[in-house]
Amino acid sequence: MGLVKEIIDGSKTLLSGMKVTWDNFRKPPVTSQYPIEKIEMSEAFRNVIVLIEKEDIGSHDCIDCKACERVCPSFCISLDGERPEGLRRKRATEFMVDFALCSDCGLCLDVCPTDTLGYSKVHDEAGYHRSDFLYDLIEPWADKEEAARKRLKEIEAKQAEERAQRAAARKAKKAVKKPSRKPSGAR
Repeated sequence: MGLVKEIIDGSKTLLSGMKVTWDNFRKPPVTSQYPIEKIEMSEAFRNVIVLIEKEDIGSHDCIDCKACERVCPSFCISLDGERPEGLRRKRATEFMVDFALCSDCGLCLDVCPTDTLGYSKVHDEAGYHRSDFLYDLIEPWADKEEAARKRLKEIEAKQAEERAQRAAARKAKKAVKKPSRKPSGAR
């Protein structure tokens, strides 16, 4: 009798497990078949920082202000830049980030005056050596730099022209408003 009870209890356990398996078999899969299926990351995903392309210039817009370097609590960012001939603003020539030290805090993104920093959507960064995580963020933009500088010169020339027109309009408006003053004894 004990053996029959064990067989019945074991069968009940097996059937309840099979029911759970059958119920989950009908549901859509929860996991992805990585690396065959690429995972779409959400906007809230934080990973390594990257320079974002600005559509108006076709490149990044890092002006080497060093705000990100100063605010970084991990001291993992170092910048270098130059003022190209014919431009008012500097351009970064080197933007080194040691992602082995980076804590993905996002402070560098918050202080960037040109909003040119963002998070990468690549989630599978891996390496064997610490040097595998030392990146120059400017390097991928090297082939676009000359065209970006030309476009920036055009934008700055247009802005200067608009400022000159506004100044001339203000000057003309002041000239019209100025009343002519007569000497106090004159009639």
